[in-house]
Amino acid sequence: MFTEFNKSSKRTVREEIKTDSMVFKDLKEFAGKRILVDGFFFTEGKYGKQTVIVGEGYKINIPKRYTPDFEAIRDDNAKLSAVFAGKLALDNIHVGDSANGKTTYFDYVDVE
Repeated sequence: MFTEFNKSSKRTVREEIKTDSMVFKDLKEFAGKRILVDGFFFTEGKYGKQTVIVGEGYKINIPKRYTPDFEAIRDDNAKLSAVFAGKLALDNIHVGDSANGKTTYFDYVDVE
């Protein structure tokens, strides 16, 4: 009955991954590469809630428009378990035009 209140404290990074000493990088620095996602977390900033991907040994800021996708992953136990099992990657990372200038895009990839 009360588990709905656990969303904000739900673990979203693989337990063995320690993020304390990781540095932040922008997603655009990974253009042309594939990132295996070890987890993710949310931050609150000047422009609201944003997702940070944990992967490749870094904390990687991704565009705000992807936050609803990662909230849905967090709220779906099967999808979150798949992330923990190394089944999610970001691919086709590229910089493109947007209404506000340049932004970075990617595709979600199922890893087998």
